[in-house]
Amino acid sequence: MSEEKVAVVTGAGRGIGAAVALMLAERGVRVVLVSRNEEELRRVAGEVSRRGGRAEVVCADVARESDVRRIFSTAEEAGGVDILVNNAGTAIRKRLIETTAGEFDRVMATNVRGVFLCCREALRRGMLERGGVIVNVSSGAGKVGFPELSAYCASKFAVLGLTQALALEVAPKVRVHAVCPGGTDTRMYRSLFPEDDFSKLLSPEDVARVIVELCMNPGNYGDCVEIY
Repeated sequence: MSEEKVAVVTGAGRGIGAAVALMLAERGVRVVLVSRNEEELRRVAGEVSRRGGRAEVVCADVARESDVRRIFSTAEEAGGVDILVNNAGTAIRKRLIETTAGEFDRVMATNVRGVFLCCREALRRGMLERGGVIVNVSSGAGKVGFPELSAYCASKFAVLGLTQALALEVAPKVRVHAVCPGGTDTRMYRSLFPEDDFSKLLSPEDVARVIVELCMNPGNYGDCVEIY
């Protein structure tokens, strides 16, 4: 392993993912920024550079195997992945009876299939031999169901199950954690709940600090950290 650690951060164009990437870069970690929005990624990469860090940009959809292979090829070229933060996510707010199969599939594809593909590729690309850390961003809605969020809750409950199982498979060489934030002031949250009082929400930086501490400091594998 090179002295400089390399982290893949999905959903890194804004919100929690961008905050995680910037904080990791400040710790001397080289970051591979992943999102479907290249303009947002370039903006975050510029901020990483201004803070003295190094960033690679990969415009990709984590639900596509070919895109995920491309993400981790970039990480290998940067030195090999040591840290993976699976933060990319999407949601819909609808009663189950009104949710289409296509909408359900899209939420599960990003929130669950994307986590599965990225975890598998990181391990296949050497993390299992070299060691490392995986942090999967679940949600408070991954532990308690909420009305009109059935697809999102189903996906985030699944992330917890995947995390717990994988942690047992790859310990102690790789630490796998889940983070379950409560309501966080992101663009996605604001679009889902425009009627809420945003001043009462967590900030993306609140959540990012917990994620970065899990990435950088030894701890028990399989820990699930709730943030409220």
